[in-house]
Amino acid sequence: MAGKLILFLTGCLLKDAISNKFGISSLRTVIVLRGSCATVPCSFEFPDNYKEHFNDQCERTWVYSENNDQRLSNINEITGKLGDKNCTTIFKNLQPEHSNMYYFRLECKNPLKYTYKEAGLKIQVKENAPPPTLTPSTLRVKEGDSVSLRCSAPAPCLPHPPSLTWTPTLGGIQETLQENPDKSFVKISVLNFTASHLHDGQKISCTAVYRKQDGNSDASLTTNIMANVLFPPWILPSSNCIKTASQINCSCETMGNPSMIQWLLDGQPVNQSGKVTVITEPLNTTYLRSVVILNQAQHRYLSSLVCISFNSLGSVSKQFPVENFNQDKLLMFVFIATTVISLVLVCVLVFVIRFLRTHHDTKMNTAARKKVQATKEEDVYVNTRELFNE
Repeated sequence: MAGKLILFLTGCLLKDAISNKFGISSLRTVIVLRGSCATVPCSFEFPDNYKEHFNDQCERTWVYSENNDQRLSNINEITGKLGDKNCTTIFKNLQPEHSNMYYFRLECKNPLKYTYKEAGLKIQVKENAPPPTLTPSTLRVKEGDSVSLRCSAPAPCLPHPPSLTWTPTLGGIQETLQENPDKSFVKISVLNFTASHLHDGQKISCTAVYRKQDGNSDASLTTNIMANVLFPPWILPSSNCIKTASQINCSCETMGNPSMIQWLLDGQPVNQSGKVTVITEPLNTTYLRSVVILNQAQHRYLSSLVCISFNSLGSVSKQFPVENFNQDKLLMFVFIATTVISLVLVCVLVFVIRFLRTHHDTKMNTAARKKVQATKEEDVYVNTRELFNE
């Protein structure tokens, strides 16, 4: 018995809902840019006992407030088919004075006349449209990750939805016009790309351009997002050492996001001291430079100096050839010693040559004197013989 009663009551309620109710399904609020248009999806119902009065002579209008002032009658175009009980309307060239609450009215040349006051349409005409929405609102990814950015903008005017443009164009773009649960529409553009360290710190923009119908320039609105791409560090080729008379300056320059630097002196972490100075300065968000300064007493016995750049994604190191600086002193000593020895040898050689030359000249002079003397004695002997022969 109880079950039959529930079934009877349910049937009565359904009959009342179907046959004895005026109803409308439409947007409740429309926000539109000045000079643009608005598309309002709409459908209506009326009680079954009015079916015989519903015909092609019925008129559909939107009236202002609660009276029958047809303020929008001259700028609206009801595109929905009357026979389908469709009241979808396109409101063109909306201006600020059109901002108000409106109600759909069905008026036939018979007893079927009704203003659907239970569900009004609020139109808001603004000077500026809302900027597009970027999803996600922040971009923090790792190098090599696949990135998908979604840009969406309201599309109140279906004949002329906003155009969406990405700057820069980093990859493939897909566009759709999507209907929301409340029957409004939104233009969506999705940008897909692979994150690179080149994108780090780059401003990515989505611009929505709305076309106007009042002769004014199109409205352009932009939303930006800053890319934060994490990537492992590397040490730049510009890293080097410079030696002066009193110290060694070694500079380690690295790129990474984030980037940190640690110096190792003979395998041990370098700390600030009177003998060692470390100066680290970030040149931008990813470029880091660190300089270690060693005085003469410190680098005299130095065997190795290593720069390590690291973050959570990896590390890289560079060994500076500081042993060459100590070898310079040895090479200088060897050079000086070699020069001195060479000079000594040259002096000795010159002395020996001069000595030999002097000794040779002495022997030649002695031999010449003996020869001259012998010649004279021989001449005397010859002359004597010639004298006695006479």
